[in-house]
Amino acid sequence: MTYSLAAAAEEFNPVLIYQGQIDQNSFSVAIHKGVERFMNNTGEHCTEVVVGLNLKEYVDEVTKFADQGYSPIFLLYGNHFPDLLSFARKYPATRFILLDTVRDEPNIYSFVLADHEGSFLAGALAAMVSKTGKLGFVSVVDTSFQRRFLCGYKQGAAYINPDIIVYEGFTGSYPGAWFDGNATAAFANEFMDKGADVIFQAAGGAGPAVLKACADRGRLGIGVDINQNGLYPGSVLTSMVKHTDKAIYAALMLAKRGIWRDNYKRLGLEQEAVGIVFDEHNAGLVTPEMRNRIESIHKKIVFGEISVHEFTNSQSCPANDK
Repeated sequence: MTYSLAAAAEEFNPVLIYQGQIDQNSFSVAIHKGVERFMNNTGEHCTEVVVGLNLKEYVDEVTKFADQGYSPIFLLYGNHFPDLLSFARKYPATRFILLDTVRDEPNIYSFVLADHEGSFLAGALAAMVSKTGKLGFVSVVDTSFQRRFLCGYKQGAAYINPDIIVYEGFTGSYPGAWFDGNATAAFANEFMDKGADVIFQAAGGAGPAVLKACADRGRLGIGVDINQNGLYPGSVLTSMVKHTDKAIYAALMLAKRGIWRDNYKRLGLEQEAVGIVFDEHNAGLVTPEMRNRIESIHKKIVFGEISVHEFTNSQSCPANDK
């Protein structure tokens, strides 16, 4: 494996462009945390820009910074970026960094977090505590990326209970969808009406509404991206955290040093980049026996004794689909 060193003259001028307010989306909060850590540790500056939820506005802003020579440019929503390869080829001297999206192009570098591994643990814990044998999953845009969460969740639940039922719902792609809590709460209530007693939300800014809906009806929710256990203490079973801040920090450090290895870096349970959270807010929901079993499953995944299928590899999920 070889390293390529960028020319010394290459300017380090990174920019990250967010859709929607940072503090209203757990995904964005985690990214910003990584940027802050990098700036505090290195003294380097990173440009952070917030735009509206319209995709054209986002693409126009990315184009503006590419035209101005910024590099690297973080494409935080690369899986939704139209004609991504054609766009990147217009700026061969610009380095684009993607999250959770892989493209084979010399100036595109992908940092992928193994959401399916962390979601497997969330599904396993959900099945352990479920009294009805029925779970729920709520997300927004139905993409391969989001189905990685769902598929991992289903596999983990089925590992504990092969007869488990998992209801799934995607609210759809429209302006403001990632902040539409009314739509995600509607799915949560529909699933609870069917008997689901634990619901996992992977819905960005629209996700906390699911946790509230569960808390209001005495059911359990599962948070995502960052630790959301404290939003509704005693009603959030756990949170499937993604240490996106680690990926952002690593990407910025590599870019600063002008070091690029291959075009792809994967971070999972082994690197402690994903996982589920136990703290004082869910201590009364999880028994020591459950925690021990989760720890055992965690080790088996890391050591390869349990193989968690990734949806994007085959566009299918081997878990039961009841």
